[in-house]
Amino acid sequence: MERYYTIAQLEAETGIPHQTIRRYIDKHGHHLKTNKKHKSVLVAEESLKTLEKIRLLYADRLSAEEVDNALSEQGIPVTIAIPTDDEKMVKMDLGAVMSLLTEQQERHHLEQLERMESNKAEIMLKAEKDKAEIMRKQEEDRAEILREMKRVEAKRDEKSMKRDEKLMEVVRSIQEVKQLQIETAATTQKKPWWQIWK
Repeated sequence: MERYYTIAQLEAETGIPHQTIRRYIDKHGHHLKTNKKHKSVLVAEESLKTLEKIRLLYADRLSAEEVDNALSEQGIPVTIAIPTDDEKMVKMDLGAVMSLLTEQQERHHLEQLERMESNKAEIMLKAEKDKAEIMRKQEEDRAEILREMKRVEAKRDEKSMKRDEKLMEVVRSIQEVKQLQIETAATTQKKPWWQIWK
């Protein structure tokens, strides 16, 4: 089982004043493995080295933000407290949380891409069906127009034929009348005028 130190024990172990240890816990507690017991804060034995590193970084005149950055660069994990369903706080390594979040984001992104591809395929299929339907309707309309044109042309041809037949009848009747006139004129010319009544 892991050993935890109280702030007084840490002061005795590291030689860092208790006020300074409290300030380190307040400002950099996310880099330390801590546990709260009532109002007391306990620090895990593995965090003693981290406390020493924090002390050395402050001795180099770094600001709190620069100390945080330096600890992160040295690979000291950042832990965050996350509430659970049973209303307890659980500490987790921020790197693990970030990798989980990244993994979930990638999974979500892939799911979105799959949905988009699926939607794209559905849209393309619908577009193809719509295109085929439009082409079928255009073909039907074209066929209907051709049938109507043929019907109109047949009607026009029929009217032309009837008109031509009537015209030919008129021409024949005119020719018959002329023929009769010619025959009558020929017979009247053979007889002298005084014999016309005979």
